[in-house]
Order: sequence, then C-alpha cells, then structure tokens
Amino acid sequence: MSEYEFPADLLEAKREWFALEQQLTELSPREAELRRRFRELSIQISIHPYWETFTDGGVVAARMALRQAVRPPWSRDGQ
Repeated sequence: MSEYEFPADLLEAKREWFALEQQLTELSPREAELRRRFRELSIQISIHPYWETFTDGGVVAARMALRQAVRPPWSRDGQ
C-alpha cells in the first residue's frame, strides 16, 4: 500500500500510460494513434493538480510512488 492517496483519475492515467508504453514497443499498426495518446497521458500526468499539493521536493517521491502504485508486472523488469 502506498503512503500517498492518489486521485483515481491520476492512477488510471498512469495505468493507461504503462499499457500504451507496452503497445508502442510492439510497433502495432496503430502506432501514430498510440503515440498521440501516450503524449496526451504524459502531459495529463505531469500537470495534474495533485502535484501542486506538495512542497519542498515531496513531489518527486510522490511521482515515484505513483509509478510503483500502478506499474504492471510486465513493466517492472526494465524499470
């Protein structure tokens, strides 16, 4: 269990981000669309209002905790 209480939409965006990351490595025919969505999710995650609730560098630890909270098993090997 994470010490952070991430908003559901932020967790879902990061889950989808990992899923798209995997699909991009497989170079599917939908590559352009996947890349576009990957960029959108990256922006959504990086500018989410949740990050504004942190001060004094705590955001870095929280971002890493988000990564660990939703990272799928197939993504853990490559870190």
